[in-house]
Amino acid sequence: MLGIQPRVIKLMLAIGFALITISCQPSFSQENNDMVVTPMVTISTTVLKPTTIMEITPTALPSPTPSPTSTPTQEFVPTIAAPTSPTPTNTVLPLPTLSPNEAVNQVMVLLADNQNPECLLPCWWGATPGITSWNEIEPFLSTFTSIDQSTSVGVSLEAPLPEAVAISGFDYNQVYIWNEDGKIISITVDSINITGYDAKTMMTIYGMPDEVWIRTISSPREGVLPFQLIIVYQQKGFSLHYYVDASIQDGVVTACFEPGFIETERPDLFPAGPRMYLWEAGVVKSIEDIVREPLATFFLLQDKTDLSPETLYLKFTNPNEQPCIDTPAEDWRDIG
Repeated sequence: MLGIQPRVIKLMLAIGFALITISCQPSFSQENNDMVVTPMVTISTTVLKPTTIMEITPTALPSPTPSPTSTPTQEFVPTIAAPTSPTPTNTVLPLPTLSPNEAVNQVMVLLADNQNPECLLPCWWGATPGITSWNEIEPFLSTFTSIDQSTSVGVSLEAPLPEAVAISGFDYNQVYIWNEDGKIISITVDSINITGYDAKTMMTIYGMPDEVWIRTISSPREGVLPFQLIIVYQQKGFSLHYYVDASIQDGVVTACFEPGFIETERPDLFPAGPRMYLWEAGVVKSIEDIVREPLATFFLLQDKTDLSPETLYLKFTNPNEQPCIDTPAEDWRDIG
């Protein structure tokens, strides 16, 4: 190496530098002079593509439609809050019990108001068979009546009356019967010696009845001649059972039902007001269902008189006619 001339050393260095320079330049095809991209350029292009994709990732954009789990989350809030309410919506506060005088006044008001359009029969004191349940009306009735639960589907209650209206020795009772669902199906109301419920007035309010039944005897017994009249409104759902002391003349039994009349001698036998039986409107009842007197036989009006339900209605609602029924005594001779 020491014998090599400086000129030779410079030449060798020049050749080596040239070789290094040539190896770093791109090569060209001799046929079409196209440039061949080196592996380094290819790797550079591939690295840039993932960077672009990451910038438009879907998680960065809001969803225009709520996910299925978002809807239950929004509805769950009131469900949690509902139990925290201090007073449940189905809680019914008890009504105050009325004093004896207030209870009597309440009954008299109800008797008067029961003829208004808001509670026509078979509605009675706010309860309508087939519509009202016993649980709905019981809180109100218990404020002024004495209730005796007799069975799981029925109750008898006693309502107070003023002395002028009450019948000595008799309570003013009402019986409510309901079905297995608690819905009232019938109400029975005792007779009361009060005006405003006579046959003439009731037919004026409710129209022509569907059926009329009667019962009497051929001659007086112990000074009285009992005559029973039952007016039935099948489609409306109620019946009216009247008791009057009839008269007999020339073999004809005559029973009159004057409005405003109050029985003073025997109100226990012949109270001015009817015994009422109320049931669901449209349900057809037999006379046995209505009367519930197995030993008593009742006859249709047209079978024992010259009247029909229509002519009786026209007669009783005519101000120029007496509200009376005539029937031959002979027709009742064998009736017990």
